[in-house]
Amino acid sequence: MPVFAAGLVLAAFTLLALQVPYGLLVGRSLPNAVAWITVAAVVILLVMLTAGAVVAWLGHRMSREWDDRKATTLFFVLGFVGVGIWSFMVLGSLLSAATGNPGTATSGVALASVLYLAVAGGLSGAVGRYFARDAADRPLLVVVLGVAVALCAVLGGMALGSA
Repeated sequence: MPVFAAGLVLAAFTLLALQVPYGLLVGRSLPNAVAWITVAAVVILLVMLTAGAVVAWLGHRMSREWDDRKATTLFFVLGFVGVGIWSFMVLGSLLSAATGNPGTATSGVALASVLYLAVAGGLSGAVGRYFARDAADRPLLVVVLGVAVALCAVLGGMALGSA
């Protein structure tokens, strides 16, 4: 299994797993949390296969000669900044549209959500970078984690399609 692919799968699964506490906190009930997680899986899968792969490639190119600690820190920063900017734009737009008030995008709750998602993105990038080599030696694990993300995304797609 290629190390790059293993790292992307680990990052996607970690980001999805970190949506569980966020979904429970924001959704305030298990059904709402499940709905959040499955819809988030759609976004995670699409973003990881596009921008996530580009950012991971860029991080790899920048940190090729670095030790693991520095490279993992770089991947944390790239994930934090990338997911943070994306979350601020998307979450801010959704909140503004839902409330009809542009100021909602910069409310305390919105900014706290963006910060949580940015940290989740950073941790996902760091996990993907740090454990990618070990995971590449365990292809069954990588496939199972990838299938889990994909199945959640299919459920999220079905939920979006029926809404």
